Amino acid sequence: MKRFYDLPKSIQWVIAIILLIGGFGIMRPIISLSYGLLLIPIVAPFLNLASVPFFRLIGYYKYLNPYVLSTVQTDKKYDLHNIFTFDYLVNFKWADRGKKAQKILLAHYFKALLTIIERIESNQLASEVEIVGHSYFFSDRTAEKLGFTISTAGSFWVINSALQFIELSYLFSFSQGKWAVPKFWKVKRAEIIGSELVKKK
Repeated sequence: MKRFYDLPKSIQWVIAIILLIGGFGIMRPIISLSYGLLLIPIVAPFLNLASVPFFRLIGYYKYLNPYVLSTVQTDKKYDLHNIFTFDYLVNFKWADRGKKAQKILLAHYFKALLTIIERIESNQLASEVEIVGHSYFFSDRTAEKLGFTISTAGSFWVINSALQFIELSYLFSFSQGKWAVPKFWKVKRAEIIGSELVKKK
């Protein structure tokens, strides 16, 4: 799995399309059941696993580095997201679970912010850009030290996290090195203006 993105693009496309069609083909009958909507939390990890390579190749998922991605990158807004199961399989070994995984994830969040700072300083990105992240992962103290304003996330993000709580739980457990359930009902929003982030460099 670690070599997936080293493969020729044509091979990546073939694998991505097979995963996408196969994954949705398998999951569609389940979702079509009369109670299918109730199974979304169970189905979601498989749909994400099947779709991540495709969404990355078409540019919907824009990776700032292997561990941090974004779906919105404009002069007005940059959003930051945690990676998915597929990315964990590509980037991590089982032995990385626990403190090592936490350090890797945190270090790459800092690298993602440095990438944004570099883009602002090189005029590739407007200094008034709003950088936003939604997560249960970061601590208020760390985010506030970096100049982020912390608030409670909107209902959309709470519902989104609830629908994906199974995937969130096992990925969070991997980073904790033991079984742990994230407080997905307490999703936080962190935001900062680009010019303020540059000052924190």
